[in-house]
Amino acid sequence: MKRLTLIAAAALAAGLIACSQMSISDKDMGLSKSSPFDTQTPKAFTLDGTGVQGSAETAYLMPALVPHDTEKYQPISRDQNKCLTCHDRPGQKKKAGDKNDATPISPSHYVKAADGKLHVAGSRYNCETCHAPAANVPDLVGNTGPKPAR
Repeated sequence: MKRLTLIAAAALAAGLIACSQMSISDKDMGLSKSSPFDTQTPKAFTLDGTGVQGSAETAYLMPALVPHDTEKYQPISRDQNKCLTCHDRPGQKKKAGDKNDATPISPSHYVKAADGKLHVAGSRYNCETCHAPAANVPDLVGNTGPKPAR
């Protein structure tokens, strides 16, 4: 039994010595082909709504981007949400070809109140919780996955 333990210990020691002499390059540490110690710095940008085409829908089932500057609509508070001035139109749909027509809020964002009228749900009241202003910048990390069918 002592002999078996001694052989196992020797094999383990030999394996540890062999492994300690191997080195791994920074570029081989992850899935990225660059060093994990390189820091990518995004380009400076403003959230002015530029860079959005069409209906401002994003891929991968994310909420739509806001295709305009939102600074003048701030702050959103319990008593005031200026987004609702243009977008709060329950039951309506965006008119095809009308570029000046604000997209109505999705029906999933409404609840029926005691008075029977539709009101924006409290959990959906702060638009910028989900909807970000668009910026005309390239992706920092590309996504090559398949886009879902719309």
